[in-house]
Amino acid sequence: MSYDAMTLLDLKKMCKDRGLKVSGNKDEVIIRLMEADEATNPALRSTSFSTPINTMPGQMPVSPQVVYGRMTPQGIVVSRNNGTVSAVGTVVILYGIFRMFWALGFAAFGDGSLGWLLAPVAFIVASLFIFSGILLSQEYRNGVNITIFTFILSGTLSVLFSGGDLNPVSVSLADGGMMIPFSMMCTLLGIGIAALPLLFSEEEMKEGWPVAIERLLGRENPGKTVLSCPHCENQLLVPNGYSGKISCPKCNKQSEV
Repeated sequence: MSYDAMTLLDLKKMCKDRGLKVSGNKDEVIIRLMEADEATNPALRSTSFSTPINTMPGQMPVSPQVVYGRMTPQGIVVSRNNGTVSAVGTVVILYGIFRMFWALGFAAFGDGSLGWLLAPVAFIVASLFIFSGILLSQEYRNGVNITIFTFILSGTLSVLFSGGDLNPVSVSLADGGMMIPFSMMCTLLGIGIAALPLLFSEEEMKEGWPVAIERLLGRENPGKTVLSCPHCENQLLVPNGYSGKISCPKCNKQSEV
């Protein structure tokens, strides 16, 4: 139920009908109703957040802000329906797994030839595909960037080591120099597939990196973006990629992100 679209009077009537306290401003009444909803049906939770960055002693305090979604043990999950990004991410992961087994085959059964020497390089390329596919499946824009970079790297290696014996970085179907245009076409096809989320995704993709990676990079507020309240310039923290309403705890005014 979208409590935010209702008037304060209607919200207070709902509180009265449920036997809840009716005093307070609109945000307080909404939170009271949402807490009652959570108590009766934990699977359908809505919560709110907005954190002033200058009041963070260590643990991030949570301040009232209405967000329609669901709460999981990992945090707030806002409803998203971005099948294109997930599908492309899955395809890239599967392709990376195929390339990894291809490289492992040369590493295990090579006899010191060029294919055996190139197996570690092919394994790194395959790992990059899997990593970028995971980022894509989680709807991070960096997943697109890394996937495109990896396809360019893979295509370059395929051209450089085309011809001669079969090897893990190039199929080596070269006959009369046909391998080079074939490799270029495959690379362009991969880049086009990786770019599909930028063209057809229904929502903006997430910026930055997953929280675990941001912690490794030494980020002060992993998974969060610092924004200024347009009404009072107070510094706020919101999750990366979040869009919707936020409420400033300093001036108690709402704004759109």
